[in-house]
Amino acid sequence: MKKINSFILAGIILPTFIYGQSKIHLTNYVNPLIGTTVLTDSALLGYNPPWRTWNGLVGPAATVPFGMVQAVPVTTYGSGSGYEYEVKTIKAFAQTSGTDWGQLNIPIMPLEGNNFTADDFASTFSHKNETAHPGYYGVLLDRYNIKAELTATKRCAYYKCTYLGGKDKKLAFDLVHAGGGSSSWEFNKVGDNIVTGKQGNLYFYAVINTKIKSIDIYKRNPNQPDIPRSGQGAGGQRKLTGNIDIPVLSFEKSNKPLEVKIAISRVSPDGAKFNYNAEIANKSFEEVYKDANESWEKTLGKVKVTGGTKKQNEMFYSCLYRQFWYPSVTSDADGKIALYERKRQVPNAEYAPKDTIPGFDTYSAPGLWDVSRTQLVVLDMLRPDVSNNIIKSMVLAGERSGFLSTSFHGDFASSYITGAYLRGVKDYNVKKAYHLMLNNANTPTGDSVRGPRPYNAQYLKLGYVPEANISNATTETVSSAGTTKTLEYAYSDYSIALMAKALGDKDTYKSMMKRSENYKNVFDTQTEFMRGSLADGKWYAPFDPNYPYYEFMYREANAWQASFFVPQDTKGLISLYKSPADFELKVDSLFSIPWGGYAKDNLSVFLGQFCMGNQPDFGYPYLYYFVNKPEKSQAILTKLLSDYFGMGPEGLALAGMDDYGSLTGWYVLNAMGIYPYSPTDPNYIVSVPIFDKIEMQLGDGKTFTINKKGGGKNIDKITIGSKPLKGWFVSYDDMLKGKNLDIYTK
Repeated sequence: MKKINSFILAGIILPTFIYGQSKIHLTNYVNPLIGTTVLTDSALLGYNPPWRTWNGLVGPAATVPFGMVQAVPVTTYGSGSGYEYEVKTIKAFAQTSGTDWGQLNIPIMPLEGNNFTADDFASTFSHKNETAHPGYYGVLLDRYNIKAELTATKRCAYYKCTYLGGKDKKLAFDLVHAGGGSSSWEFNKVGDNIVTGKQGNLYFYAVINTKIKSIDIYKRNPNQPDIPRSGQGAGGQRKLTGNIDIPVLSFEKSNKPLEVKIAISRVSPDGAKFNYNAEIANKSFEEVYKDANESWEKTLGKVKVTGGTKKQNEMFYSCLYRQFWYPSVTSDADGKIALYERKRQVPNAEYAPKDTIPGFDTYSAPGLWDVSRTQLVVLDMLRPDVSNNIIKSMVLAGERSGFLSTSFHGDFASSYITGAYLRGVKDYNVKKAYHLMLNNANTPTGDSVRGPRPYNAQYLKLGYVPEANISNATTETVSSAGTTKTLEYAYSDYSIALMAKALGDKDTYKSMMKRSENYKNVFDTQTEFMRGSLADGKWYAPFDPNYPYYEFMYREANAWQASFFVPQDTKGLISLYKSPADFELKVDSLFSIPWGGYAKDNLSVFLGQFCMGNQPDFGYPYLYYFVNKPEKSQAILTKLLSDYFGMGPEGLALAGMDDYGSLTGWYVLNAMGIYPYSPTDPNYIVSVPIFDKIEMQLGDGKTFTINKKGGGKNIDKITIGSKPLKGWFVSYDDMLKGKNLDIYTK
């Protein structure tokens, strides 16, 4: 018999659930506020911050795994998730969130009385009167004395607003604002208690439990600037365009809390209404939150750990929680999706009709440069069904464009799809996916094309992407980022080679394996760095390996942070040095030469030159394994896991942007003692976990168990299925067979 109890936490009534006599535990470890605050200490950041740094950029939204809806309190429009811990006012509650300055769609704000204007209706709040839990957010809005509570289904948000001041209840729809700006919106009253509309291409259908008495239009100051994005390079303030009025609803007198159910759809107004009826129409707030909490408990229960401190358990499950936010579902509850006609690369491509039912849940495009290294691998292991549909969605989009999405930089779709395939995720049109991978790799695109592989014509001709000979290049100089592109394209070529081998395409396997060695073409033996090479083969000069660039030679990196990205052939990389000992000294320098104090977006929190706050360095702590010095790697891993997560005075900051679960995914994998050093390969490098025992319920239902033996800091020996492990890598095949991985420490 399931019972629902309640307890008061920080002034908010928060349901908990009891199953017989045992309480749910795993969701109670999760702190959704981890990753919401900011670092200001230069000793931690590595520089004196001239702006708000990017430490996490996640939010405490009420959501369910992979939800289209992420109902988030908005403290700052134009921020990552919309929520910044140090900001003490809430401007609205938006129905979507993210980590990259977009989203924040369809903001609403409960109001009371008349003491507000269209330009000033934000409310102060206190963290002591705030509660965040998986599937729930609650806060007391001080200005109006309103207790606002949020929960969600996959496509609907549910608001319960308790008005404590006794004044008239009101509700604003601030459709003027969104994370990326809002220039077009619609708003209509279609019933006594129903309003509908759209913002951009996102439709909504809202039902309120109280009859609407009137709708007043509040006029904004047309010269009032929009809120700029925080951080450097925000693009400055933008004046609002289009209709800038704000509809404010007033309601008939009622002693009940004001409850608002909002369904959204990317397809149509009817789609939003269908989602409402399918998911939330006949459910109470408590029932919806109960379902949300149970969905998170079930999802988090795929990994159970034993041992570790309370802080380690909280950090682990808070990070694991972030692995199941993105990509978000884009199809409606009836299966319909919207395919917008966008002619990219293929002018004569055939496009599906606007409303289409593909027969599976579709997902937004993943941020491949970020998450292919960690978070998507976690999904391959724990939610292969979702990973499979993500790939199906990518292939569906590729059928229209002719190519796979390349996301932010590089061409990591091939590494993701190959890695998933080699881990057993195969229920999609593999031949189509493979064909699209080859299209990406072999199309001779120029420098003006943003996809699939910019500068690929030069890469195919020269074996590397050349850098322009620009004098006095600065961090902000935009060029080819040719060194990083060469390294990333070479890795993607390797990924295609593995897929070709699995599919029996021997010729492509051979040619792509040869191309996977193109990293050698940008290695300067004199400086022992990967370095920008001009089209004539000369090295770019002057050269300072410590100086960082956003898109010149390197992508969000300096030479130290780019020069070791050869996960497909680290032994081959070592052979380019004078000796393995010389390589080891270089890696010593990577982790010991101090960061130069450069204040640059995306780059924060260092160990020497190694940047924990950005993705290019993620695998570098393991470089010592390849010169048989795993204890040096372990010392670094131990320090990073201990000191670089839960930073700052509140213990809530991350080293850098989480980028859809990439940084938190790094923590999850390394805390368990397994890491996909080359994510396209179905094996994991082994280290000492922070827990005594980890039980993972893999996608096929088998339980894979990791046992840490002894209390030592370093590895003594490793067994898999009671037999000695050869080398440092455990295969996913052995994991799927349910073999125990025993890590003996010394």
